[in-house]
Amino acid sequence: MASVSEPNAILKVVLIEDSRELLALLTEMLNEIPTVKVVASAATEQDALEVFKTTSADLAIIDLELQSGTGLNLLKNCCQPQALDHALHFLVFSNYANRVIQHRCMELGAKAFFDKSFQLEELLDFVQSRALQKRVGYST
Repeated sequence: MASVSEPNAILKVVLIEDSRELLALLTEMLNEIPTVKVVASAATEQDALEVFKTTSADLAIIDLELQSGTGLNLLKNCCQPQALDHALHFLVFSNYANRVIQHRCMELGAKAFFDKSFQLEELLDFVQSRALQKRVGYST
């Protein structure tokens, strides 16, 4: 089994969030999980696309409303086969959590959807479980 200090045992996360306060909070909370590391962030759709191309992250947590562009467009552009040169899984963390939006995000390729207003703990638990799966060698 891989030790936590091995780079491949760490789940690398990218945060796509335009609220500086929430970005700081999420970064701090995720980095407290020993097998998780936030490796990059972006506040716009265009910056997110650049981050996805230049960072070999495992997981992206995206908001739907960004400074410019949308998380839905990111899902449309990045969840297509061969859109990126590495496997990147997407979670959505948004205030726009009605069933239609959730369903659309899942159709576009999101692995899960979490409502910002009350599902922060569930988001952290999900990320921690993905990190554990990666550590023991299961597909994330």
